[in-house]
Amino acid sequence: MSFNAASRSESSAVARHIARVAARLFATKGFDATSVREIVEAAGVAKPTLYYYFGSKEGLAKALVSPPLEALVEELRRIVTSEPDPVRGLERVLEAHFAFCREDPDRMRFLYAVFFGPPGSLAASDLELCKEGLTQWTEAAVRRLAESGVIEQERVDACCTICRGMIVVATVDFLYSEKPLGTDLARLLVSDLLVGFAGSTLARNGKNESIGLNKNQLS
Repeated sequence: MSFNAASRSESSAVARHIARVAARLFATKGFDATSVREIVEAAGVAKPTLYYYFGSKEGLAKALVSPPLEALVEELRRIVTSEPDPVRGLERVLEAHFAFCREDPDRMRFLYAVFFGPPGSLAASDLELCKEGLTQWTEAAVRRLAESGVIEQERVDACCTICRGMIVVATVDFLYSEKPLGTDLARLLVSDLLVGFAGSTLARNGKNESIGLNKNQLS
């Protein structure tokens, strides 16, 4: 997609409407199985309108997910580098993931279809850098817990894996099982996580408190 087409698609209400319709179709039928004709008919626009804003179906898919994902990566970076409390930082990182999902569930369903679909597809390769950024900053939030003494350094990898799992399970349950994804869920999940990771650290050390963690954060 050209620069001009990208600029038009980001600023137009018509383009945003086409993108929302496409997201629903991509999430329901799959990207490859959805034709341009189906998109424009569902959106109530002509084919030239779609091509004017996006250039192609591939350009539409990229516009649908790449700028929002890039914005999410930047939000995670900002949280990790500016939040002074590492526990609160991890809570905010998880909530940013959940808010992204709540904002546009169809877009998130399409993203999961791409992320967990056949490797090597055009859409998957376009999103790989964003996917790496999401993982990088989520793991950075966990590493801050270790740097602050909240969890042990040797448990960082395990904690990262569990955090990624919590994000996926919570969002998949919301998207496909209609389970709630409330704004307090991130805090509750991090609290439960630290009961296991920080709680076991306290037990081994015979302590009642850990650096950077108080009773409220464990409750």
